[in-house]
Amino acid sequence: MIASTLTLACGLSARADVWKYVDPQGQVQYSDQWVPGSELIKGDRTHASSTPSDDAKKLKDASDRISDQLAQQEAQRAVQKDVAASRTEQCKQARDHYQKSIEARRIFRTGKDGEREYLTDDEADQERLRARTDMEQVCGASAASSSSSS
Repeated sequence: MIASTLTLACGLSARADVWKYVDPQGQVQYSDQWVPGSELIKGDRTHASSTPSDDAKKLKDASDRISDQLAQQEAQRAVQKDVAASRTEQCKQARDHYQKSIEARRIFRTGKDGEREYLTDDEADQERLRARTDMEQVCGASAASSSSSS
């Protein structure tokens, strides 16, 4: 039984490709797997094996795809960060505008001639309501309600 196992193992290994290469220490090495710079010294003709140049091309293509995917993911993260920063700034401006309209004793518009036109009490209340609605749209309703409690 041991002899038949040994014979089977030798038969299988005899069918494998054998590659010869020189390692970084200058020693000649043999392997059943292709290593960059190696040469095929014994090949199994019963299976279609890829050549080192095919393997290198496949490896380069896979590496390029991964690099492209990583670059795209990084760009997506940068866009998300920029959008979040822009929204934060817009929310801050809307909150400031609303807060100023609440704290102001009188609210005015600048007329066409550059003169201030003071709003009536009803118009000022409408302006405050508009400022609050704008803030809720930009910041979200939960953010707007948290600003009124602080």
